[in-house]
This record gives sequence, C-alpha cells and structure tokens, in this order.
Amino acid sequence: MAVGKKGGTLRVFVVVAGITVITLFFVWTRLQNIRLRREYSRLKQREQEVLLENNRLKLEWARLISPKRLEDIGREKFNLKRPRPEQVLVVSEPKT
Repeated sequence: MAVGKKGGTLRVFVVVAGITVITLFFVWTRLQNIRLRREYSRLKQREQEVLLENNRLKLEWARLISPKRLEDIGREKFNLKRPRPEQVLVVSEPKT
C-alpha cells in the first residue's frame, strides 16, 4: 500500500507542478504582451514626433535655399548686384 500512496502523491505533485508552470507561462506572456504594447505605443508616438520634425525641417530648408532669400542676402550683406548682360559668360561643356 505504501508504494501506491507514494505514486499517487507523485502524480499529484507532477499535476500541480504542471499547472503552476502553465499558469506562470500564461502570466509571463500576458506581461510581455502588455510591455510590448506600451513600447509599441511609445514608438508610434516618437515616430509621429520625428515625422513632424522632418516636415518642419523640410520647410525650413526650402525657405533657406529659396532664390529670393539668397538674392536678398547677397544684395544686403555682400552688396552684390545682378550682372549686366556683358558681364555674363556662357561656358559650354567640353567635348569628349
């Protein structure tokens, strides 16, 4: 009888241990899911911020390189003027 009771106790222990492992695995996967969703939300928010910054920088770049602005800077800061027609030289590409 002692052998049967010992085997039954072992079975109960194995079943309880199995249920515990499965439960811990389920809890771990849920926690990972929650953590990854938070990280995903944070990264989506950061993506939106970066896209807005990129658009702002594109607009600023376009403003900085606009011909009108560059002409104004040349005229005001460096006292440059538009060349007279006789000052313009047309250079052709060298023939290969």
